[in-house]
Formats: sequence, structure tokens, C-alpha cells
Amino acid sequence: MDLTQRQLVNRRLRLADGEVVTKYLFPFWDEAWKVPFFIVDRLGRGPAVLHPPVRGEKNGLLLSQGKMADLEELGSTDPAGFHGLCHYDPWWVFRGMSGVSDEMKQAIFPTNIAKPFRWKDHHWKVHDVVVADDGSRVVAIVAKNDSFERHEFTAEEIDLAATWPKASARKR
Repeated sequence: MDLTQRQLVNRRLRLADGEVVTKYLFPFWDEAWKVPFFIVDRLGRGPAVLHPPVRGEKNGLLLSQGKMADLEELGSTDPAGFHGLCHYDPWWVFRGMSGVSDEMKQAIFPTNIAKPFRWKDHHWKVHDVVVADDGSRVVAIVAKNDSFERHEFTAEEIDLAATWPKASARKR
């Protein structure tokens, strides 16, 4: 069962040795559409990094083979590691996420593809992102155009770097 970003909200994440209540899980992917990690916005704790596989179950539970100790605090991650990655956050959660430094937010903001784009003479807006059932790669970027036509864009159709060029980080 493939996962979508909109399904990765308010879910329980079962790890090999415990369970985490999440607000959001955000897959981050590279130009090859492979997911190197997820950011887990944990209820009652700061965000953490989790590496795939992450699977969805029919009962709404998310499963990972990782352990609680494998959840790396986001603050211990090098902000430069987000360069060249994408994620989809239609709610712009990172703006108000507690426990995230300004430096980290400035590294993450440009990776968000929740922005309109042009493709074949139409304006499109991302509606969702489909992730493979094991969380290892993005399968499609779901968008709607100005006529509300829906299309599932694949890696063969869209060049991520050309479609969503990264804005430079805000200078202080």
C-alpha cells in the first residue's frame, strides 16, 4: 500500500522497541526520487530523523524496523544535508515547529515543493506526494492545474531541480 503525504498526519509509528505518536512524517527525497530519510514531528518531543523503510498498515499504523535510539534528533543533523533534497509540506509546518533552529528552518524551507509550477503551458499546484509502500522512493507528485485536472507526475516527466529551483537562504 503506497503512502501519501496527506496520509502521514497524526499517525502512530511503531518501531522495533516502542511506539511514537506523530503529528507529521515528512519524506525528503533526492533528484533520483529516492528517500534518504523522514522527518518525524513527534507529539510532545522535538522532531527527529528516521531512515526507511517505513510502511503503512491498513489500520493506519506506520511501521519501521528501526529502534527508538535510531530516531536522531533533528538538531544534531547538519543543515547542509538538506541541499539538493525536496519535501512536500502544504501546511508549512516547519515555520512553527518547536525545537527547530532558525538555521535548520532556513535549510528546510527551500526544499518545500508546495509552490505552483508550470508544465506544458499550464499552471499546476502540488496536491500530494505518493511514496512507495516501503518508504524508499517517491512514486509520483500529484498536482492539479488551473482547470482542476489531476495528474500524477513521475520522475520521467519532471526534473525536480528545474521545476523547483531552490531559493537562496535568507541572509541576516
